[in-house]
Amino acid sequence: MEKVRKILERVWYNKERMVLAVMVAILCWHVYKVVYPPKEEPQVEHRLPSGAVPDRPLSDVLPPPARQSTSWDLVYTPNPFWYLSAQKETGKTSEGPTDAGISLLRIRKVGGDKYKAQLRTANTTRWYEQGEAFESFELLRIDPEAGTCEVRSERLGRVIKLEAP
Repeated sequence: MEKVRKILERVWYNKERMVLAVMVAILCWHVYKVVYPPKEEPQVEHRLPSGAVPDRPLSDVLPPPARQSTSWDLVYTPNPFWYLSAQKETGKTSEGPTDAGISLLRIRKVGGDKYKAQLRTANTTRWYEQGEAFESFELLRIDPEAGTCEVRSERLGRVIKLEAP
């Protein structure tokens, strides 16, 4: 029993060395496979029957039609099933700008043709330029004559029109 205990102690105290030895052996095996690659088997040519392939050159074959690209809205619009599954109340049919958690306070002219809109969200009240993204919104357009702006909500997946009071 004493011999077995000594063997187990020696294995226990040298386990890191054994793992290192195994890893070095695996590394050496992979280096050996890279330096001396296995011989490739000869390629066998498969020929089709003479009537199966047309006798015209490949340059005469027309390329397949180009694929029509889809709308990029699918990339950033959330899946409606995910959105509806996260709803606590499914009885709502329409949501207004107040439900989105954003409101327009005022619009001011910065210079030239540039305008800024002061928007209030649940977290902050700041001035934003057209095209600026913040939190889960993006300010798309500012219309100073009408006193409105359009904001895209990523959470709702739609564009919201906000009016100044």
